[in-house]
Amino acid sequence: MKILIFCLNTYKNCKLALYRNYASLLLCMSLLLVFVLGACAEEKGLPRGSEAPDFEVQTLEGKTVKLSDYKGKVVMLYFWADWCPACKKEFPDTQAYYEKLKSDDFEILVINVKQEKKISQEFQEKFEATFPMIADTDGSLSSLYKVDELLPTNYFIDTEGKVIRQILGWIDEQQVRVMINQYRK
Repeated sequence: MKILIFCLNTYKNCKLALYRNYASLLLCMSLLLVFVLGACAEEKGLPRGSEAPDFEVQTLEGKTVKLSDYKGKVVMLYFWADWCPACKKEFPDTQAYYEKLKSDDFEILVINVKQEKKISQEFQEKFEATFPMIADTDGSLSSLYKVDELLPTNYFIDTEGKVIRQILGWIDEQQVRVMINQYRK
């Protein structure tokens, strides 16, 4: 009887060890697949170090702005839409850190993606936004910067007009400070 119990326990332990090895192998293969697919995936957005496409547009107030006018400053292009929950939530924070950080070294251009100008104006009033706001109603600016439906999308442009990086999602004041400090003249 003891031999039978010993054999059954040994069988269970072997089966458990085999299962663990199989699970480890499956996990490793899955991670390898994710790595390979990620390495082969098409890069989204504009590549780091590339020349940021220049544009000339009007702000909601009717002022004409060109990206090239901001050479010498670190510029954050903030693409958003009113249907984006993160955009709505971070808008007050963006205004707060803009007030602290706006200077000769930094500017934010806030770009509403493929929505009517009225929506941008309502947000500007609601959040008492003082940063330059642009209504990209036809989507030409978002297309130029390869911005799709993943919003908010943020681009940081260095003092020479080159793309520093693209960041998808919420940006806080500390992240903006790091960009300014690393890339200001």
